[in-house]
Amino acid sequence: MSPVDQSRNHVGRAASVALAGIFVLAVGLGIVTLALGGRDSGNVRLGDQTFRGGSTERLATEIAARGPIFYGDVSGNKDRDIVLQHIGDDPSTGWYAFLAAPIDKARDCTWQWQATEEEFRAKCDQSLTAPANGEGLPQFKVTIADGRIDVDLNADARENSEADGCSGEPTTTGG
Repeated sequence: MSPVDQSRNHVGRAASVALAGIFVLAVGLGIVTLALGGRDSGNVRLGDQTFRGGSTERLATEIAARGPIFYGDVSGNKDRDIVLQHIGDDPSTGWYAFLAAPIDKARDCTWQWQATEEEFRAKCDQSLTAPANGEGLPQFKVTIADGRIDVDLNADARENSEADGCSGEPTTTGG
């Protein structure tokens, strides 16, 4: 006979402990999901906060030859397609980035550049126009450093969430 008494029902106890652990984990994940679910994109820090467009010299030359550049939003939201525009002869100034579609219009209703008129017209409604610099449209902050362009897609969301906890639409900050 063994001096140690043989345990009984250890499989049942182990299963109960494992199920309790799984339950606690599921409740914890649910609480975290609820806590983070209401946060806007300005508060969630996944990837770069800016869109790096590249060389100002190259982009200014391309825009002068072909017109403003459309960049589709590759995020899961697909709600921030942008137009990158350059006005003037100096590649270090005159940059604008703004939403590629009029407010309250479908994503495929993009602004179309009209070179002869030097303005944009909405693809879905030719009566909707916008000036060459996108004035009056939701714009994104453009920064030029070392001959490279950065467009801050989340500046407004960060500023609004820091100021009052609300998310908002981008504002006019081109230049």
